[in-house]
Amino acid sequence: PRSHGVGGFTQFREEKEEKHFMTRSDMINDVDSSLGGRAAEEIMLGDISTGASNDIAQATDIIKRMITDYGMSDKFKNMTLGKGVLGNRGGEPNLVREFSEQTQNFIDEEIARIMEERYNHVLDLLRSKKDLLEYISKRLIEIETMDSKEFNEIISAHEHLADSAKSSGEANADNGSESVEGAGE
Repeated sequence: PRSHGVGGFTQFREEKEEKHFMTRSDMINDVDSSLGGRAAEEIMLGDISTGASNDIAQATDIIKRMITDYGMSDKFKNMTLGKGVLGNRGGEPNLVREFSEQTQNFIDEEIARIMEERYNHVLDLLRSKKDLLEYISKRLIEIETMDSKEFNEIISAHEHLADSAKSSGEANADNGSESVEGAGE
């Protein structure tokens, strides 16, 4: 699918296996992926746009479900707050408050805290890989849509080059120290 306007389109697909449950780490990874577009805008453009609004809503919903439906918060471990996964999905909304205003405030603060934490993590990660981000951005301008095969090939090639450069740098450092040691004998 193509995007319209400035924003992009990200489609998540499990290509190897279908998951029937998700771990906390899986959910955090999905939040990070959802925040990637907004973080990339900030890094590459120096500004943010409305293009990531759906991704932000998705990330917010994942975090909210972690806290309210799946008992994945430090304060309310192993507790469902409200009707959760067995609630009104597909039915009429329930207008009765199921927990205190203080608990709702905690949920809101926890969502904001986790969003900020994950967004900063994604910014740091993308900044550390800015050359890769720039390459992928230029490639997307050329081809408009990238499949997972090409994306994974680009990532693998980048990691290989980074590992090679690191190994080469370590070898040069080792060679330099040997020659200095040898010179003193």
